[in-house]
Amino acid sequence: MANNKKPVSSSSGPLLIVPLDKITSQPNCRLGLFSLKDKTAYDLNLVFEESEDVIASEYEDNRIVGSSHGWVMILSKNSEFTLMNVLSRSIIQLPQAKVKPSSHTSSEQLRRTLIDKAILSVDPSHNDNYKVIIIYGLNKKLAFHCCGDKTWTTFGETQYYHDLVWFSNMLYTLRGGITIEGWDFADSCTPTRKVCVQCSYTPILSFPSDRCTTQWYLVPLLGEMLFIVRFVGEFVNHEGELLCEGDLLGEEDIHPLTCPYRTFYFQVYKVDVIEKKVEEVRSLKDQVIFLGGNHSISVSARDYQELKGNSIYFTDDYWDRMFEDYLYGGHDIGVFSLEDKSISPIYECDFVQRFYPTPFWIMPNNCNWS
Repeated sequence: MANNKKPVSSSSGPLLIVPLDKITSQPNCRLGLFSLKDKTAYDLNLVFEESEDVIASEYEDNRIVGSSHGWVMILSKNSEFTLMNVLSRSIIQLPQAKVKPSSHTSSEQLRRTLIDKAILSVDPSHNDNYKVIIIYGLNKKLAFHCCGDKTWTTFGETQYYHDLVWFSNMLYTLRGGITIEGWDFADSCTPTRKVCVQCSYTPILSFPSDRCTTQWYLVPLLGEMLFIVRFVGEFVNHEGELLCEGDLLGEEDIHPLTCPYRTFYFQVYKVDVIEKKVEEVRSLKDQVIFLGGNHSISVSARDYQELKGNSIYFTDDYWDRMFEDYLYGGHDIGVFSLEDKSISPIYECDFVQRFYPTPFWIMPNNCNWS
C-alpha cells in the first residue's frame, strides 16, 4: 500500500489514522491518514517519539484516547492531556488528568485505563465554548472540562459508563449497557440529568458467552438515537470460527495457536426515549456508521461514493485485551454489512498483526455530528 506525502484536507471524506510502520517492535512510529476514497495512506510527518518535529517530540510514549470533530485526544505517560487537530496541527493543552490508582494498579495499567473515551461537544476551531467529556478510571466514571477551566469536574450518579455522544446540544451517555442518560450543560458548572431510559431489549441472535464479549454504543442518526451491540469473539481462527481458550492447544501442540479476538456481528436498535424502549433496525438504507474509540457518527453514502451504504465501519476498541499480547492489538478493523451480515477488510493487514497506536477514525468537519 502506497505512502504519500501529498496533504489531505477536510474534504477528503472519512479518514483512518494508522501507523505507517508495520514493524511493531520499533519504539517509534510514523503516523499516517488512510483515505477510504483512494486507498492511500498519507504521511502526517508525525512520529510518536523523539523527533526534529517540535510537535512530535512532545508526544513520546503516548496513547490516542479519542477523536472528535477532526481533533484527536492524546494522553501521555505523565497523564498530560492534549488536543491536536490532525490536519492543521493546532494544539490545545488541557489540565492534567489525575485519577488516584488502587494499591495494586501498576503505572502502565493506570495509563491504559485512565481515559477510556473522550469526545468534544463542538469543534474548537470554530467555537471557543467547547467541552471535553471523558470516561475515566478503572470504574469508568464521567468528567468534563470547559474551555478556560484549570481542572476537570466529575459528574454522574454512578459508574461503569460505556459510551457517550453529543446530540442535539446535550450529552448522552450509556451506562451498564442498558441505561441511556441525557445531560443538559446549560449550567456548565453543574450538568443536569434530563433523560434516563432503561433499555430493555431481546437480542436478535444469541451467542455463547464463554466465546464472545459484547460492547455497546450510542450513535445519532438522522435526528434519532441508535443503540448498537457489537459482538467480539474472544478467540477467532482464520475460518472465522469462535473458539474456546482450551481449543488453542491440542494434545500434540507445544505452542498454542494464535487466534486473536475479532468482531463478527452487530445488532442495531432504535431508541424511543418517550416510550422508553428500543426496536430492531433491519436496514440503515444509505446511511453509514463509524464506530470505535472515536466519537460515534453517521454519514450518508450519497455524500461519499467510496462508502458502502447500510454498513458499519469499525476499529478496535477492546481496551481490556488490547495490550495483552505483542502479536496483536488494534487489529480489529473492518466493515460490517447489515444486508448480508458479512465483514470485509478496509485496511491491508495480516491476520495476526499489532497496530500501535490503535487506528482511529478522523471525521471531516463537514460531517453531521448531531
